[in-house]
Amino acid sequence: MKVFIGYVSLSGNTEKMAISIKNRMKAVGCEVYMERLDTVEVDALKDFDLAFIGLYTWNLEDVPYEANEFYEEIDQVDFAGVKVALFGAGDLIHSKPCAALDILSAKMKRFGFDVYDRVLKIHHESSTYEQLRKCEDFAEHALIWGSDRKKWRFFMWDRMLGSPKYQKSVFLLRRVLDDYPIKCKGRSKKRRTYTRTSEIRDF
Repeated sequence: MKVFIGYVSLSGNTEKMAISIKNRMKAVGCEVYMERLDTVEVDALKDFDLAFIGLYTWNLEDVPYEANEFYEEIDQVDFAGVKVALFGAGDLIHSKPCAALDILSAKMKRFGFDVYDRVLKIHHESSTYEQLRKCEDFAEHALIWGSDRKKWRFFMWDRMLGSPKYQKSVFLLRRVLDDYPIKCKGRSKKRRTYTRTSEIRDF
């Protein structure tokens, strides 16, 4: 699965969040690309299965100037079906905490983006450990939301990647599960997608 992470950061907190998300996505076998938003064209997001966009909030209520061009390009292309999850650090005590994320989310929705309904906002003075924990949890759930993977498969890959015994074979296993159809009586069939809650368990 191809994942893009774009961000702008002033104090370094949003960048730390981006790195945490990047590390988590790589740990579960995703193909990850990360860049600053001031070097990215919005149209490039169409090439990815899931995009994470991180912003700080300028002057407590505005989109940061480094992201202005990215923001303005959103209304120039149809982004129907492009999946994106938003994150950022800021002052959560303010009446409009991390307002830039809300502004960006609203515009993305207007122009067809499929925006993850959980926006990750972390207080700029939170501890590194707290940031890491929240970012990893956010990244995991956004990946499940943005893909057709089942929670149990995500759980198993994560555990296998952490075991030296299975690290060499886990990527081959993921390709077999994701990329190859199941042969059934001489014809190819796609794997069934189960939605019963009994078959999807939290971890």
